[in-house]
Amino acid sequence: MKRRSALVALVLLAAPLAASGQGLAERITGGGDGAVRMSFPSREGVQICDDGIRLFGDRVFSRGPRWREGSCAPGPIEVEFLVRGAKVEDVETLDGTDRRSTGARDIGVVSAPEAARFLLETARAEGVENAILPALLAGVPEPWKAVMDLATDRGARGKVRRTALFWLGQEAAEAATEGLAEVASDEAEDQAVRDAAVFALSQRPSGEGVSALMEVARTARDPKTRRSAFFWLAQSDDARVLPFFREILRGPRGG
Repeated sequence: MKRRSALVALVLLAAPLAASGQGLAERITGGGDGAVRMSFPSREGVQICDDGIRLFGDRVFSRGPRWREGSCAPGPIEVEFLVRGAKVEDVETLDGTDRRSTGARDIGVVSAPEAARFLLETARAEGVENAILPALLAGVPEPWKAVMDLATDRGARGKVRRTALFWLGQEAAEAATEGLAEVASDEAEDQAVRDAAVFALSQRPSGEGVSALMEVARTARDPKTRRSAFFWLAQSDDARVLPFFREILRGPRGG
């Protein structure tokens, strides 16, 4: 009897272990069409608010003009996937007042690294650009690095790369600026991707992107890229911009 009881206990313990070992992709896409919900730990500084998500210090992500100051609290991040034909068609990052889909299949809490990997792979493989933001919010070390990899992946769809570049422009990590400048100056890139990188540089906090934008404006071979860099420099109130324009207008002889 003792041996049989031990075997029964082993089987009962093995059941949840087998379920936990099931891949996240299979758990999300393998249960039929419809909405699937999951949550995961957020990175430090991210807050879920009544009408949006506060991230990168004082910046707020909100869908539409409905943002108003309200209660905010640290994560976790909650997302819903729209699944059709065993593929993810869309991803929605939920705030405090968003309606949760009735009848959504909730797979519960997953680890932040697992969630970030799946979200970015969904963006890359399925072209779902809305998967990038929650990946950037995940509580993993330097999440922008994986987003930069996606932004510079020429095998990814253009809209996905442009969205990745946009969010990198909002990212507070200073090291992101160098990667954005490289994309903006790469003549082998599609023009729309270069434009997205120039815009992302213009969004860098505390004027971090100004030096890179001036370099692009000075050295880019493509005139559209140079014009774009000059345009965004003109929107900046950084003290370095006016002397730079004066230098360019005077020409190499300073006349």
